[in-house]
Amino acid sequence: MSAPLWRLDEITLAGNDRPRLAGVSCEIPPGVTAVIGYSGAGKTSLLNLLVGFERPERGQVTRIYDDPGDRLPLFWVPQEDGLWPHENAAEHLQIMAAGAEDAEERVKNLLSAFDLLDKSAAYPDLMSQGERARLSVARALASRAAVLVMDEPLVHVDPAREEKYWRAIRNHLSDTNTSLVIATHSPETVLREAQHALCLKSGRLLHQGPVDNLYYDPQTLEMAEFLGAANWLPQHEAQQWCIETQRESPCFRPEQIKIRPAEQSPLVVQSAHFSGSLEEVELLNEDSQQRRTFFHRPADNGLRHGIRVAIHVCLLLLACGVSLGCDQDDGPQLNVSEVNHWISPPMGARIPRPRGLAIGDNDEVLCLDNGGRLLVFDEHGKLLRQWEMPDHAIGKPEGVCLLTDGRIAVADTHYHRVVFFDKIGNVLSYLGGEGQEDGQFLFPVALCQDKSEHIYVCEYGGDHRVQKFTADGKHLLTFGTFGTGEGQFQRPSGIVWDDDRLYIADAINNRVQVFTDTGKFVEVLGEKTGGLVLEYPYDITLDQATKDLYIIEYGAGRVTKTNLAGKLLGRFGKTSRNNDGFLKPWGVAIDTHQRLRVADTENHRIVELKL
Repeated sequence: MSAPLWRLDEITLAGNDRPRLAGVSCEIPPGVTAVIGYSGAGKTSLLNLLVGFERPERGQVTRIYDDPGDRLPLFWVPQEDGLWPHENAAEHLQIMAAGAEDAEERVKNLLSAFDLLDKSAAYPDLMSQGERARLSVARALASRAAVLVMDEPLVHVDPAREEKYWRAIRNHLSDTNTSLVIATHSPETVLREAQHALCLKSGRLLHQGPVDNLYYDPQTLEMAEFLGAANWLPQHEAQQWCIETQRESPCFRPEQIKIRPAEQSPLVVQSAHFSGSLEEVELLNEDSQQRRTFFHRPADNGLRHGIRVAIHVCLLLLACGVSLGCDQDDGPQLNVSEVNHWISPPMGARIPRPRGLAIGDNDEVLCLDNGGRLLVFDEHGKLLRQWEMPDHAIGKPEGVCLLTDGRIAVADTHYHRVVFFDKIGNVLSYLGGEGQEDGQFLFPVALCQDKSEHIYVCEYGGDHRVQKFTADGKHLLTFGTFGTGEGQFQRPSGIVWDDDRLYIADAINNRVQVFTDTGKFVEVLGEKTGGLVLEYPYDITLDQATKDLYIIEYGAGRVTKTNLAGKLLGRFGKTSRNNDGFLKPWGVAIDTHQRLRVADTENHRIVELKL
């Protein structure tokens, strides 16, 4: 186990009416640590102690992290941004990058990553709060410090762009082996970015430990609510609501229950408030006349007043390595004869994570990773060749496809374009550019081609949509918008074409939507065959021999097989670091010999399932 970065022993820090911190003892490990709490909890006070801006009245703060060599040991982003009023935006970054061989490129990339190129000559007093917040974070990254401490970074940033900037931070941490401590009150930020959490309330430490433990197995409802909505159901209360489960923890997160119509149930919907990925449902138990509010993640907004429903429990225990799958509705198992895996080739001291997958000629496997590389393996997992994207400092590509004319098309997500390569990595051409007009992209993530050689590109950011092009890049049509209704998307992240139909993985809406190849909505996959439960479907592929679909579920750690009507044929996997599942799987592809390839992202490997 790595040594901690800091150790705090019985820290007390005085305040006006009460101590700002009272008897706090904890360790902060390497990696990303989130300090969570409501306003006045003591988050800023704790960070001030870490960076030496304040000293405790009692107790000891010990900095333990190793000598970083020629790197700065620490850089602080205070809540008020701490910018230098006499320096413009570019100068803030130039000062921090001074002396580096790539200083000019580093400054340009950071200005671009945080959408500040047009503000490079602006001084802080002429910038908006959001621009100042972005600049303060960019300056911290430019420092290349070994440890970053950020007090509610990006809090004033437009929510539609916040995820993009966090991705730039995340890539920097990975590429430079940097640790980060953040103060935040955003559950989404903690879950997406952090591995370790400290929970503060009124100056006292309520929890320290892995984020997964706090999310899936909190000790109290109060602690559970630090990370968002939760259904708190001790065993006796679960039974009162006709819930059958053997779980010891009383905490059921929204994705761990499904509320579905059931004609004979005593549970009746009184109200339902749908907000995309979360639905708040008030139920009445007619037998006991009790009322209770539940939170779940629906496939659509189909629940209405008066509908009788049943509650099904799903298991999603990442921290404990327990399988995800509904207790009462997990479905048949996929018949897998053999499981093999290939570890991603290293880049220096680190092993990048695989992302997008596609099948090439002779069943070669094309793989994008978060090192900015395109890897080409033979059918047995031997690395044949590799090359880097033309640019990847501010983000890595996510989707890849072999076109019928032999070109390899890559959705270059954070550079707002599609890049076309030949088979040995030479760049042939580009398609797109940043924007929301037809033929432009914000964040393209997936692509496919039909038998007429038309190319379809999925993108998110702004309008989540799909664009159709000719093989030579002429724009033909655009369909889809952001939302939860029919024909709308929240991150369309995977796409496959068959017989004039497009099957599109609508990740955050937990569904696959079917369209004609002219962009007309047809149906939600499975709605005519009894419904199909999916947990963040990130990618989809088609077995051309059997005409069956395989859907990778990022949230469930599994692959799901259906026919083209959406009938469930089988499932394999659970959230696991072993051979029985996957950890945040990203991409999926199937070759001509029915060998399924899965990008097992957090396990840093490609998994082969022989069917």
